[in-house]
Amino acid sequence: MSAFSQLVFYLLTAAFVQNLVLSAGFGSSTLLRITRRPRDILLFSGMLCGFSLLTVLIAYPLDLLIGTSWDAKLIRPVLLIVIAALLYIGAALILKKRFPPAYQRVRRTLPLAAFNNVVIGVALIVNHQFSVSLAGAVGLSLGSCLGFLVLSLLTAEARDRMDNPDVPQAFRGLPIALVYLGLMALALLGFKTGVSFI
Repeated sequence: MSAFSQLVFYLLTAAFVQNLVLSAGFGSSTLLRITRRPRDILLFSGMLCGFSLLTVLIAYPLDLLIGTSWDAKLIRPVLLIVIAALLYIGAALILKKRFPPAYQRVRRTLPLAAFNNVVIGVALIVNHQFSVSLAGAVGLSLGSCLGFLVLSLLTAEARDRMDNPDVPQAFRGLPIALVYLGLMALALLGFKTGVSFI
């Protein structure tokens, strides 16, 4: 399998088959927060993609250096958090000094993108649960962010419909949003495996 076909394979796998956003619960609270302002969805998804991609690209060689021993598995999450923190500090400083208007626009959502469960979760999965090449790691990262974007857009679209007066009073607000996200998770789980009730 060529590097490009492996990239595309993992991108599609992450985006549609093993969707990290809902089937594993990653990012659902951030998703709900971001969908309140639909105009920020693309910007947030872009920041999330940048942080996820950079974290995976930096962590991938570190995985090869530290190995797969028991001690390395304990150190790895700490390294990923340090990498995410350094990327956040670097991005905040660059935006604040070079692009102050852009920094004012993203200063509240920048930490949410940098320390999102999608960013840390994808980096933890790469070479921990299964071994992938660098192209596969990039594809997994981009696919997860694409999945977050698609689900954010679907949730933002559904928010207007969730405010329907026919929804019982007890289910309005967060309960109906959680029911909707649960149904989306079940639908996406159908892409992963066959559904069996036995």
